[in-house]
Amino acid sequence: MAGLRLASCGRLVFFVLLLNTPLHHGIEFDPYRSLGISRTATQAEIKKAYKQLAREWHPDKNKDPKAEDQFIQISKAYEILSNEEKRSNFDKYGNPDGQPGNLQHPQQHFRSFHKYDSFFFDDSFFQFQFNSARDSFDDKYLLHFSQYMNEIVPDSYNKPYLIKVTSDWCFNCVQIEPIWKEMVQEFEPLGLGIGVIDSGYERRLLNHIGVYQHPAIVGVINGRVTFFKTTVVRENLRQFVDNLLPSKLLEQVTNKNYVHFLSSWEQDNKPRALTFHQKSTMPLLYKLIAFQFKDYVKFGAVQTGIELTNEILTYYSISGYASTIMIFKENVDKAADSIQAKGMKKQIIDDFISRNKYLLAPRLTSQKLFEELCPLKQHRRQRRYCVLLIIQRKDELQSAYRSFVSFASVNTKESLKFVYVYSERQQAFVNALLPSALQNNPLPNQVVILQRSSTPGKVFYKLLENGWNGSEEDKMLLFNELTELMGMEGHTVLSHDVVLPELNDEFAPMFLLRWLYAIIDYASQIWASGFSQNWREMMPLISLLFSVVFILFGAFIIQAFGEPSDVESRSESEKEQEPATDKNRETKKQQINTSRNLSRSPEQNFVEVTELTYINYNSNLVRLMPGNINVLVVVTDATKNALIQKFAHEVYPVTWNKSLHFSFLNLSKHRGWLVDLLEFAQDPARISSLQDESYHTQNYIGYVLALNGHRKYFCLFKPQFCNGTENRSVLNGLEPTQGGKRPIEAMETNSPHQSPPSSNVSVKRTEQLLNRLHLWMDRLLEGILQRYYVPCWPELH
Repeated sequence: MAGLRLASCGRLVFFVLLLNTPLHHGIEFDPYRSLGISRTATQAEIKKAYKQLAREWHPDKNKDPKAEDQFIQISKAYEILSNEEKRSNFDKYGNPDGQPGNLQHPQQHFRSFHKYDSFFFDDSFFQFQFNSARDSFDDKYLLHFSQYMNEIVPDSYNKPYLIKVTSDWCFNCVQIEPIWKEMVQEFEPLGLGIGVIDSGYERRLLNHIGVYQHPAIVGVINGRVTFFKTTVVRENLRQFVDNLLPSKLLEQVTNKNYVHFLSSWEQDNKPRALTFHQKSTMPLLYKLIAFQFKDYVKFGAVQTGIELTNEILTYYSISGYASTIMIFKENVDKAADSIQAKGMKKQIIDDFISRNKYLLAPRLTSQKLFEELCPLKQHRRQRRYCVLLIIQRKDELQSAYRSFVSFASVNTKESLKFVYVYSERQQAFVNALLPSALQNNPLPNQVVILQRSSTPGKVFYKLLENGWNGSEEDKMLLFNELTELMGMEGHTVLSHDVVLPELNDEFAPMFLLRWLYAIIDYASQIWASGFSQNWREMMPLISLLFSVVFILFGAFIIQAFGEPSDVESRSESEKEQEPATDKNRETKKQQINTSRNLSRSPEQNFVEVTELTYINYNSNLVRLMPGNINVLVVVTDATKNALIQKFAHEVYPVTWNKSLHFSFLNLSKHRGWLVDLLEFAQDPARISSLQDESYHTQNYIGYVLALNGHRKYFCLFKPQFCNGTENRSVLNGLEPTQGGKRPIEAMETNSPHQSPPSSNVSVKRTEQLLNRLHLWMDRLLEGILQRYYVPCWPELH
């Protein structure tokens, strides 16, 4: 008994120690390590390290695929360490929020068994719960902006992508994780692309695709984004992927239309693929394969086991018990190739279709197809030749053409490609190969053996004598030419060379059709991604449309129901009433001004302008309520009185807006804060060391900044001091550039054409600095000014 008690005590001690042992998972984020500095680094050292690393890893300058992620880590580290409160919290607790255990020591809980066992370890007594919503399963699918734009979007024209938007510490993301894993394991072997976006690091990518919440699931196909809007269950996800694909990828083939389907290769220049399946619904694998090869092969679906397809199964001797795919080319009576197996895999189908994606003798309908069928000569000993038949369209199915296809079917070497072209559709291409004598008195058909050179557009070629009639003699002559060509140097036989013009795209739609298709495509895209999904982006457009409709409707009502009057009597009455009209206009103006003044409360008849100091800095800027803006004018001791009075006069018309606050900054006291703010707003890759050395000589008197403390951006008004001339860029909220520099950089550099005012300028000249500020305020309220974002607000001392 004593031994059992001792063993029980030992187990209890073991469990207690285990419960008190912190669980470390993943790689912890260390801002000191990200910036490469010690924990005792000063703010100057932190700032210097940030600027150097930001220049090195900026995505616009560094083409490394990891540059964007590294740049985000650097910015995040600087945001933490530049704020003393966040830095202190990180040093104490391991996270900038001041809550112990969130980063370095995940919480441990006793819990009952939960169905999402991938996030809980069940030991029949206790479980350890991890707070992170993303685990290693998603790591290989993580996407960043440049990868999405350069790889995913182009590849989405060959296969659709299913992308999940998630975030760390997201409980709803945890709930959908088991279903997501299961569906990824089902979809990925079928050829569906998979991606994961971390909303904490890819804000730019989320704004681009229009996602503003997580978790979210989107589909990307043909460069378009489609949002998944229903409950995350297996059937809904399968239906969503199925709806992403075009509806006419596979044509339903029955006894009535299979002959027409197989014979239509003459129209679109594509082989036919017949897929045989037992289920009433088309397998997703076949749809994805059809989408991947839609530019090369036309697919048809045949459902086995029903009366409508018995004739097809009997004619081609198809067993309905195994999946079968048959390829038909020019001969509709016999399949060119076939494959049959149970549980067919995508890789097997890909190889099978890739071997048969061209006809035996396809028609050259575009330059792209010509380059694919007749590849360049890569090295001296390479033997790749194209045998080109030049015919007229009326002779397409005549004996000469059929004899050429028959010859191609028995000469299937990899180094030989047989093609034909219509002389009337590709006249410039054909004339470059034929001599002038044949151009004037052409023979019915011609055969040209050619080889492309590494020089763009240049080919070596030889014209077959006496044309091509399809006789046995012609076949023997062509066979001998090819045999001789394959046995010796190419230039020995191909004695002619020419630079060919590009082929016309025969299947390209007309201009009007392309224009119509573009309008339909754009309208459907707006409806799919805008009206049904992204209301934030579409609200300005919707408001504009409703405004236009309302104005037009009002004009129609006035015109339709207005009382008619005689023109002459009306003109006389207007002459008599002109003085009265002028008086009425003056009266109305006075009434409008009076109503605006009366709409303000007595406390609003003056503008309250407070000084921004370290005492009210947090309340007036850092912790400013969302939607509120602090409009700040920069003054000095000498210009304070004149500038504040002019500032109050200019902003008084917008004081009705309760979200605006007005302050002034004394440049004599807080120049360093302003310089840091303007420097933070620059592109880190363009920061010049000269600015750090000469910022004490800059003068910012009269600058006005509209500071949004919650969203961390500001808009800038530059004063006018170019001999009283008006600067239109100020009215538009834009700053002129100097010497190719960006606006902020130009703002901080003295220009020979601009003489900033000194501290002893006259009162009148000082007040002129804020001329037209009221127009700038109007554009601020309209939201059309340029915004300069900052990672964090500098400290004000």
